[in-house]
Amino acid sequence: MTLRSLGYRFVTSTEAASASRADRVAVIQFDDGFESVYQLAFPVLRELGVPGTAYVIWSRLNQPGSMTTAQLAELRAAGWEIGNHSHSHATLSDLAPRGLQRELMPPSSQAGERPARCVAYPLNRHDARVRREAKRQGMQCGVAGGPPALGRTDPMALPAPAITAWDDTLLPLRARWGIDARAPLLTAGFIYAAADGLGSDHPPVSPPLTWNPAHYELLGNGAFSAMWRGERELRLAWREGAWSLNLAARRGVGTSQGRYTGGAVALNLAPLTVAAGVDTNGPLLGAALALGGYGEVWGRTSHVNGSWGWAWGGTLIPADYWQVTGAHDHSSTHLGLRVAVPWQNSEGRPLRVGGGYRWGVDQGAYAEVEYHVGSYGMAAEVTATGRFGVRFTSVW
Repeated sequence: MTLRSLGYRFVTSTEAASASRADRVAVIQFDDGFESVYQLAFPVLRELGVPGTAYVIWSRLNQPGSMTTAQLAELRAAGWEIGNHSHSHATLSDLAPRGLQRELMPPSSQAGERPARCVAYPLNRHDARVRREAKRQGMQCGVAGGPPALGRTDPMALPAPAITAWDDTLLPLRARWGIDARAPLLTAGFIYAAADGLGSDHPPVSPPLTWNPAHYELLGNGAFSAMWRGERELRLAWREGAWSLNLAARRGVGTSQGRYTGGAVALNLAPLTVAAGVDTNGPLLGAALALGGYGEVWGRTSHVNGSWGWAWGGTLIPADYWQVTGAHDHSSTHLGLRVAVPWQNSEGRPLRVGGGYRWGVDQGAYAEVEYHVGSYGMAAEVTATGRFGVRFTSVW
Protein backbone atom coordinates (compact mmCIF):
# COMPACT_ATOMS: atom_id res chain seq x y z
CA MET A 1 0.00 0.00 0.00
CA THR A 2 1.29 3.47 -0.93
CA LEU A 3 -0.13 6.92 -0.35
CA ARG A 4 -0.45 7.43 -4.09
CA SER A 5 -2.47 4.21 -4.42
CA LEU A 6 -4.84 5.61 -1.78
CA GLY A 7 -5.36 8.72 -3.90
CA TYR A 8 -3.03 11.12 -2.11
CA ARG A 9 -1.26 13.97 -3.90
CA PHE A 10 2.09 15.24 -2.59
CA VAL A 11 2.21 18.99 -1.94
CA THR A 12 4.07 21.54 0.19
CA SER A 13 2.79 22.72 3.57
CA THR A 14 1.38 25.98 2.22
CA GLU A 15 -0.49 24.11 -0.53
CA ALA A 16 -1.88 21.70 2.06
CA ALA A 17 -3.15 24.60 4.17
CA SER A 18 -5.34 25.81 1.29
CA ALA A 19 -6.55 22.34 0.21
CA SER A 20 -10.18 21.37 0.71
CA ARG A 21 -11.16 18.58 3.11
CA ALA A 22 -12.16 16.42 0.15
CA ASP A 23 -8.69 16.78 -1.40
CA ARG A 24 -6.34 14.01 -0.28
CA VAL A 25 -2.95 15.64 0.13
CA ALA A 26 0.24 14.51 1.86
CA VAL A 27 3.23 16.58 2.94
CA ILE A 28 6.75 15.24 3.38
CA GLN A 29 8.24 17.48 6.02
CA PHE A 30 11.80 17.76 7.35
CA ASP A 31 12.44 19.73 10.52
CA ASP A 32 15.64 21.43 11.74
CA GLY A 33 17.41 21.95 8.38
CA PHE A 34 20.02 19.18 8.64
CA GLU A 35 22.39 18.83 5.69
CA SER A 36 21.34 15.18 5.32
CA VAL A 37 18.02 16.43 3.93
CA TYR A 38 19.88 17.89 0.96
CA GLN A 39 22.33 15.00 0.65
CA LEU A 40 19.97 12.03 1.07
CA ALA A 41 16.29 12.97 0.86
CA PHE A 42 16.44 15.56 -1.91
CA PRO A 43 17.87 13.23 -4.62
CA VAL A 44 15.32 10.48 -3.85
CA LEU A 45 12.30 12.78 -3.84
CA ARG A 46 13.51 14.56 -6.99
CA GLU A 47 13.63 11.17 -8.73
CA LEU A 48 10.05 10.48 -7.59
CA GLY A 49 8.81 13.91 -8.58
CA VAL A 50 7.75 14.69 -5.00
CA PRO A 51 8.26 18.14 -3.42
CA GLY A 52 9.25 18.46 0.21
CA THR A 53 9.03 21.13 2.89
CA ALA A 54 12.17 21.86 4.90
CA TYR A 55 11.73 23.77 8.16
CA VAL A 56 14.95 25.53 9.09
CA ILE A 57 16.29 26.56 12.49
CA TRP A 58 17.75 29.87 11.34
CA SER A 59 20.55 30.12 13.92
CA ARG A 60 22.00 26.86 12.54
CA LEU A 61 21.96 27.90 8.87
CA ASN A 62 25.41 27.58 7.25
CA GLN A 63 26.72 25.76 10.35
CA PRO A 64 28.43 22.33 10.17
CA GLY A 65 25.82 19.60 9.79
CA SER A 66 23.13 22.04 8.61
CA MET A 67 22.16 23.19 5.14
CA THR A 68 23.67 26.26 3.52
CA THR A 69 21.98 29.23 1.90
CA ALA A 70 22.99 27.88 -1.51
CA GLN A 71 21.46 24.49 -0.79
CA LEU A 72 18.20 26.09 0.30
CA ALA A 73 18.14 28.04 -2.96
CA GLU A 74 18.55 24.78 -4.91
CA LEU A 75 15.66 23.20 -3.01
CA ARG A 76 13.45 26.21 -3.74
CA ALA A 77 14.31 26.03 -7.44
CA ALA A 78 13.25 22.37 -7.45
CA GLY A 79 9.79 23.21 -6.08
CA TRP A 80 10.45 22.68 -2.40
CA GLU A 81 9.11 24.99 0.29
CA ILE A 82 11.47 26.46 2.90
CA GLY A 83 9.65 27.06 6.16
CA ASN A 84 10.35 28.65 9.51
CA HIS A 85 11.28 26.40 12.47
CA SER A 86 12.08 29.36 14.75
CA HIS A 87 15.39 31.07 15.41
CA SER A 88 16.79 28.67 18.02
CA HIS A 89 14.24 25.82 18.42
CA ALA A 90 12.74 27.31 21.57
CA THR A 91 9.54 26.08 23.21
CA LEU A 92 7.39 28.89 21.84
CA SER A 93 4.48 28.40 24.25
CA ASP A 94 6.87 29.13 27.17
CA LEU A 95 7.97 32.52 25.84
CA ALA A 96 6.82 36.04 26.70
CA PRO A 97 5.82 38.36 23.80
CA ARG A 98 9.34 39.68 23.07
CA GLY A 99 10.73 36.16 23.00
CA LEU A 100 8.02 35.06 20.58
CA GLN A 101 8.79 37.98 18.28
CA ARG A 102 12.51 37.17 18.35
CA GLU A 103 12.00 33.47 17.59
CA LEU A 104 9.48 33.91 14.76
CA MET A 105 10.98 36.95 13.01
CA PRO A 106 12.33 36.17 9.51
CA PRO A 107 16.16 36.17 9.52
CA SER A 108 18.08 38.97 7.86
CA SER A 109 20.17 36.34 6.05
CA GLN A 110 17.08 35.48 3.96
CA ALA A 111 16.50 39.06 2.82
CA GLY A 112 15.78 39.07 -0.89
CA GLU A 113 14.72 35.42 -0.86
CA ARG A 114 11.15 34.21 -1.02
CA PRO A 115 9.96 34.65 2.62
CA ALA A 116 8.90 31.65 4.66
CA ARG A 117 5.13 31.38 4.59
CA CYS A 118 4.67 28.46 6.99
CA VAL A 119 6.07 27.67 10.44
CA ALA A 120 6.53 24.31 12.14
CA TYR A 121 6.18 24.89 15.86
CA PRO A 122 9.15 23.28 17.64
CA LEU A 123 8.17 20.23 19.69
CA ASN A 124 4.55 20.70 18.48
CA ARG A 125 4.01 23.21 21.31
CA HIS A 126 1.94 26.30 20.52
CA ASP A 127 -1.00 28.32 21.82
CA ALA A 128 -3.17 31.25 20.71
CA ARG A 129 -0.37 33.73 21.52
CA VAL A 130 2.07 31.82 19.32
CA ARG A 131 -0.39 31.57 16.44
CA ARG A 132 -1.15 35.30 16.58
CA GLU A 133 2.55 36.23 16.53
CA ALA A 134 3.21 33.86 13.62
CA LYS A 135 0.48 35.65 11.67
CA ARG A 136 1.97 39.03 12.56
CA GLN A 137 5.29 37.83 11.17
CA GLY A 138 3.64 37.04 7.81
CA MET A 139 3.06 33.30 8.22
CA GLN A 140 0.09 31.90 6.35
CA CYS A 141 0.13 28.49 7.98
CA GLY A 142 1.60 26.58 10.90
CA VAL A 143 2.23 22.88 11.52
CA ALA A 144 1.18 21.87 15.01
CA GLY A 145 1.07 18.08 15.13
CA GLY A 146 -1.76 15.99 16.49
CA PRO A 147 -4.92 14.51 14.99
CA PRO A 148 -6.94 16.19 12.24
CA ALA A 149 -9.63 18.68 13.21
CA LEU A 150 -13.20 17.39 13.33
CA GLY A 151 -14.37 20.43 11.39
CA ARG A 152 -12.54 22.94 9.22
CA THR A 153 -8.77 22.82 9.76
CA ASP A 154 -7.14 25.94 11.19
CA PRO A 155 -4.38 26.86 8.67
CA MET A 156 -2.26 28.14 11.58
CA ALA A 157 -2.43 24.73 13.31
CA LEU A 158 -2.21 22.02 10.67
CA PRO A 159 -2.30 18.40 11.89
CA ALA A 160 0.71 16.10 11.67
CA PRO A 161 1.61 12.68 13.07
CA ALA A 162 2.91 12.48 16.62
CA ILE A 163 6.53 11.35 16.66
CA THR A 164 6.55 8.00 18.45
CA ALA A 165 8.36 4.68 18.37
CA TRP A 166 5.22 3.14 16.85
CA ASP A 167 5.03 5.30 13.71
CA ASP A 168 5.53 2.35 11.35
CA THR A 169 2.34 0.82 12.75
CA LEU A 170 0.27 3.97 13.23
CA LEU A 171 1.05 5.96 10.07
CA PRO A 172 -0.81 3.51 7.76
CA LEU A 173 -3.84 3.78 10.07
CA ARG A 174 -3.64 7.56 9.86
CA ALA A 175 -3.38 7.49 6.07
CA ARG A 176 -6.50 5.35 5.71
CA TRP A 177 -8.70 6.41 8.63
CA GLY A 178 -7.06 9.49 10.21
CA ILE A 179 -6.25 7.67 13.48
CA ASP A 180 -3.57 9.55 15.42
CA ALA A 181 -0.97 8.11 17.81
CA ARG A 182 -2.81 9.75 20.70
CA ALA A 183 -6.10 7.97 19.92
CA PRO A 184 -5.28 4.94 22.14
CA LEU A 185 -4.19 7.31 24.93
CA LEU A 186 -7.39 9.36 24.83
CA THR A 187 -9.59 6.27 24.55
CA ALA A 188 -7.93 4.67 27.57
CA GLY A 189 -8.33 7.91 29.56
CA PHE A 190 -12.06 8.12 28.90
CA ILE A 191 -12.62 4.44 29.73
CA TYR A 192 -10.62 4.78 32.94
CA ALA A 193 -12.54 7.87 34.08
CA ALA A 194 -15.89 6.21 33.35
CA ALA A 195 -15.00 2.92 35.06
CA ASP A 196 -13.17 4.34 38.10
CA GLY A 197 -15.51 3.86 41.07
CA LEU A 198 -18.30 2.44 38.90
CA GLY A 199 -20.97 0.70 40.94
CA SER A 200 -20.17 2.53 44.18
CA ASP A 201 -21.91 5.50 45.76
CA HIS A 202 -19.51 8.45 45.97
CA PRO A 203 -20.52 11.98 47.07
CA PRO A 204 -20.05 14.83 44.57
CA VAL A 205 -17.16 17.24 45.17
CA SER A 206 -16.03 20.57 43.72
CA PRO A 207 -14.11 20.96 40.43
CA PRO A 208 -10.30 20.70 40.38
CA LEU A 209 -8.95 23.90 41.94
CA THR A 210 -6.85 24.99 38.93
CA TRP A 211 -9.27 23.84 36.19
CA ASN A 212 -10.26 26.55 33.70
CA PRO A 213 -13.42 25.57 31.74
CA ALA A 214 -12.77 28.52 29.37
CA HIS A 215 -9.30 27.24 28.43
CA TYR A 216 -8.26 28.78 25.08
CA GLU A 217 -5.52 31.45 25.21
CA LEU A 218 -2.85 28.97 26.38
CA LEU A 219 -4.23 26.01 24.40
CA GLY A 220 -2.79 24.52 21.22
CA ASN A 221 -5.03 22.10 19.33
CA GLY A 222 -5.49 19.91 22.37
CA ALA A 223 -4.12 18.77 25.71
CA PHE A 224 -4.51 15.67 27.88
CA SER A 225 -3.28 15.18 31.43
CA ALA A 226 -3.54 12.44 34.04
CA MET A 227 -2.53 13.03 37.66
CA TRP A 228 -2.23 10.74 40.66
CA ARG A 229 -1.79 12.42 44.05
CA GLY A 230 -3.86 10.39 46.46
CA GLU A 231 -6.87 11.30 44.31
CA ARG A 232 -6.92 10.71 40.55
CA GLU A 233 -7.55 13.49 38.06
CA LEU A 234 -7.97 13.56 34.27
CA ARG A 235 -8.30 16.60 32.00
CA LEU A 236 -8.88 16.96 28.28
CA ALA A 237 -9.03 20.11 26.14
CA TRP A 238 -9.80 20.06 22.41
CA ARG A 239 -9.82 23.14 20.16
CA GLU A 240 -11.78 23.58 16.94
CA GLY A 241 -11.20 27.05 15.49
CA ALA A 242 -12.59 29.62 17.94
CA TRP A 243 -14.25 26.88 20.02
CA SER A 244 -12.83 24.58 22.66
CA LEU A 245 -14.16 21.64 24.65
CA ASN A 246 -12.84 21.31 28.20
CA LEU A 247 -13.44 18.20 30.35
CA ALA A 248 -12.28 17.34 33.87
CA ALA A 249 -12.75 14.35 36.18
CA ARG A 250 -11.72 13.76 39.81
CA ARG A 251 -11.90 10.39 41.57
CA GLY A 252 -11.06 9.19 45.07
CA VAL A 253 -11.25 12.64 46.69
CA GLY A 254 -10.86 12.67 50.47
CA THR A 255 -11.86 10.00 52.97
CA SER A 256 -15.32 9.76 51.39
CA GLN A 257 -13.76 8.95 47.98
CA GLY A 258 -15.77 11.75 46.34
CA ARG A 259 -15.94 12.20 42.60
CA TYR A 260 -16.43 15.00 40.09
CA THR A 261 -17.13 15.05 36.34
CA GLY A 262 -17.56 18.28 34.39
CA GLY A 263 -17.41 19.65 30.89
CA ALA A 264 -17.86 22.97 29.14
CA VAL A 265 -17.85 24.36 25.62
CA ALA A 266 -15.96 27.65 25.26
CA LEU A 267 -16.07 30.33 22.55
CA ASN A 268 -13.18 32.72 22.04
CA LEU A 269 -14.21 36.35 21.44
CA ALA A 270 -10.68 37.70 21.74
CA PRO A 271 -9.54 38.80 24.22
CA LEU A 272 -12.46 37.23 26.13
CA THR A 273 -13.41 33.55 26.17
CA VAL A 274 -16.79 32.48 27.58
CA ALA A 275 -17.83 28.96 28.54
CA ALA A 276 -20.96 27.06 29.57
CA GLY A 277 -21.53 23.44 30.49
CA VAL A 278 -22.66 20.97 33.12
CA ASP A 279 -20.98 19.00 35.86
CA THR A 280 -21.77 16.62 38.69
CA ASN A 281 -23.39 19.45 40.65
CA GLY A 282 -25.44 21.09 37.87
CA PRO A 283 -24.85 24.08 35.54
CA LEU A 284 -21.31 25.35 35.01
CA LEU A 285 -20.24 28.78 33.73
CA GLY A 286 -16.78 30.20 33.08
CA ALA A 287 -14.83 32.99 31.43
CA ALA A 288 -11.20 33.86 30.75
CA LEU A 289 -9.44 37.08 29.76
CA ALA A 290 -6.18 37.15 27.78
CA LEU A 291 -3.42 39.35 29.20
CA GLY A 292 -1.91 40.78 26.02
CA GLY A 293 0.34 37.81 25.34
CA TYR A 294 1.48 37.38 28.95
CA GLY A 295 -1.06 34.72 29.94
CA GLU A 296 -4.68 34.76 31.11
CA VAL A 297 -6.96 35.10 34.13
CA TRP A 298 -10.11 33.04 34.49
CA GLY A 299 -13.14 32.47 36.68
CA ARG A 300 -15.88 29.84 37.00
CA THR A 301 -19.02 29.21 38.98
CA SER A 302 -21.03 26.05 39.64
CA HIS A 303 -23.25 24.51 42.29
CA VAL A 304 -21.22 23.23 45.25
CA ASN A 305 -23.05 21.72 48.24
CA GLY A 306 -26.36 23.20 47.13
CA SER A 307 -25.21 26.78 46.49
CA TRP A 308 -23.29 28.63 43.82
CA GLY A 309 -19.54 28.47 44.39
CA TRP A 310 -16.97 30.70 42.73
CA ALA A 311 -13.38 30.02 41.76
CA TRP A 312 -10.80 32.15 39.98
CA GLY A 313 -7.19 31.88 38.92
CA GLY A 314 -4.64 32.72 36.29
CA THR A 315 -1.38 31.92 34.56
CA LEU A 316 1.22 34.62 34.00
CA ILE A 317 4.30 34.34 31.74
CA PRO A 318 6.31 37.41 32.81
CA ALA A 319 9.53 36.35 31.06
CA ASP A 320 10.78 33.58 28.79
CA TYR A 321 10.51 30.17 30.50
CA TRP A 322 8.99 31.61 33.71
CA GLN A 323 5.41 30.77 34.67
CA VAL A 324 3.41 31.91 37.71
CA THR A 325 0.10 30.21 38.53
CA GLY A 326 -2.57 30.94 41.11
CA ALA A 327 -6.09 29.75 41.94
CA HIS A 328 -8.67 30.20 44.69
CA ASP A 329 -12.03 28.64 45.54
CA HIS A 330 -14.25 28.32 48.63
CA SER A 331 -11.88 25.89 50.38
CA SER A 332 -8.38 26.26 48.92
CA THR A 333 -5.82 28.68 47.55
CA HIS A 334 -2.80 27.81 45.42
CA LEU A 335 0.23 29.84 44.33
CA GLY A 336 3.06 28.34 42.29
CA LEU A 337 6.15 29.16 40.21
CA ARG A 338 7.74 27.03 37.50
CA VAL A 339 11.02 27.80 35.72
CA ALA A 340 12.74 26.00 32.83
CA VAL A 341 16.36 25.19 33.64
CA PRO A 342 18.77 26.81 31.10
CA TRP A 343 19.99 23.43 29.84
CA GLN A 344 19.60 21.89 26.38
CA ASN A 345 18.40 25.21 24.96
CA SER A 346 18.33 23.70 21.46
CA GLU A 347 15.64 21.28 22.68
CA GLY A 348 13.45 23.93 24.29
CA ARG A 349 14.82 23.60 27.85
CA PRO A 350 13.02 20.33 28.65
CA LEU A 351 13.78 20.30 32.40
CA ARG A 352 11.52 22.43 34.62
CA VAL A 353 11.61 22.93 38.38
CA GLY A 354 9.10 24.66 40.55
CA GLY A 355 7.23 24.88 43.78
CA GLY A 356 4.66 26.81 45.71
CA TYR A 357 2.24 26.80 48.59
CA ARG A 358 -1.34 25.63 49.13
CA TRP A 359 -3.70 26.97 51.78
CA GLY A 360 -6.76 25.08 52.97
CA VAL A 361 -7.06 21.54 51.60
CA ASP A 362 -3.62 19.86 51.34
CA GLN A 363 -2.11 22.90 53.07
CA GLY A 364 1.64 23.28 52.91
CA ALA A 365 4.57 23.87 50.60
CA TYR A 366 5.38 21.63 47.65
CA ALA A 367 8.17 21.17 45.12
CA GLU A 368 8.00 19.67 41.63
CA VAL A 369 10.22 18.66 38.75
CA GLU A 370 9.04 18.08 35.17
CA TYR A 371 10.75 16.77 32.04
CA HIS A 372 9.46 17.25 28.48
CA VAL A 373 10.09 14.80 25.66
CA GLY A 374 8.76 16.58 22.59
CA SER A 375 5.06 17.19 23.16
CA TYR A 376 4.91 14.81 26.14
CA GLY A 377 5.76 15.59 29.75
CA MET A 378 6.15 13.77 33.06
CA ALA A 379 6.17 15.58 36.40
CA ALA A 380 6.71 14.51 40.01
CA GLU A 381 5.62 16.46 43.09
CA VAL A 382 6.36 16.11 46.79
CA THR A 383 4.77 18.12 49.62
CA ALA A 384 6.21 19.20 52.94
CA THR A 385 4.08 16.51 54.60
CA GLY A 386 5.66 13.80 52.42
CA ARG A 387 2.78 13.33 50.03
CA PHE A 388 3.93 12.27 46.55
CA GLY A 389 2.24 12.71 43.18
CA VAL A 390 2.92 12.26 39.47
CA ARG A 391 1.42 13.86 36.36
CA PHE A 392 1.56 12.88 32.69
CA THR A 393 0.74 15.41 29.95
CA SER A 394 0.43 15.34 26.18
CA VAL A 395 -0.19 18.44 24.04
CA TRP A 396 -0.66 19.00 20.32
